[in-house]
Amino acid sequence: MRWRHPVFVCLISALALVCAASEEAGVSVRDAWIRETPPGMSVMAGYMALRNNTSRPQVLVAASSSGFESAMIHRTIVKDGMAGMEHLLQIGLAPNANLIFAPGGYHLMLMNPKHPFKAGGIEGGMSNGEPIVIRAVIKPLASLRKPLRSVHLKTKQEMKAEIRPKRSEM
Repeated sequence: MRWRHPVFVCLISALALVCAASEEAGVSVRDAWIRETPPGMSVMAGYMALRNNTSRPQVLVAASSSGFESAMIHRTIVKDGMAGMEHLLQIGLAPNANLIFAPGGYHLMLMNPKHPFKAGGIEGGMSNGEPIVIRAVIKPLASLRKPLRSVHLKTKQEMKAEIRPKRSEM
């Protein structure tokens, strides 16, 4: 029985360290992505899930990326049946809460890419006074207007990549 008490104290200490470590993490980011755009577009949007890992409210006040001239926090709003965007100078994150950036809601508006972004990724960030690094993948467009040259992954034969409607959609 005597040995249980020191073990219990160690477990409490370890739990306190875990809680302190999650408090230090501040705001975490997961599932960050940017939708690919057709050539020549000067605006892209970034999406992600943010998590406030602290017991204190956080306020995000800035966004930036070396790959774009500017990055801003926006929210899509619908007013009188018309959708529009609202530029936000800051956004609050409640303690221990999530905030989802998704199409039709909050998003990062990424203006004037410094080079074309296709498949791959990008690094950028937001700030609550401390840097929050975001690594995002570029998601390709969902459809192709015209077939593109490609290679079949299994046969290694050249082929055309194209999106065909399902028979039920014809």
